[in-house]
Amino acid sequence: MPVYCYKCEDCKFEFEVRHSMSYEDQKCSSCDSENVFKIPSLSLNRPTQALSPRVGKVVDEYIHDVKKEIKEEKKRLKLEEL
Repeated sequence: MPVYCYKCEDCKFEFEVRHSMSYEDQKCSSCDSENVFKIPSLSLNRPTQALSPRVGKVVDEYIHDVKKEIKEEKKRLKLEEL
């Protein structure tokens, strides 16, 4: 279920709630008032690819580098055995 952000007009409390898209009767989780409004989500308006690299890219690069180092170390150890 999606997360929605709300602000209460009575007590000015801001809170997040998970509910279905069709749910309409949200009350304040602090004062139980029905005088709440939905705060627009900022995360939907910004491009995620421009802000950060692909998820896991850093890990992939690290794994690639470590594999290369292991390969070189194995070659070096083989030469020492002979």
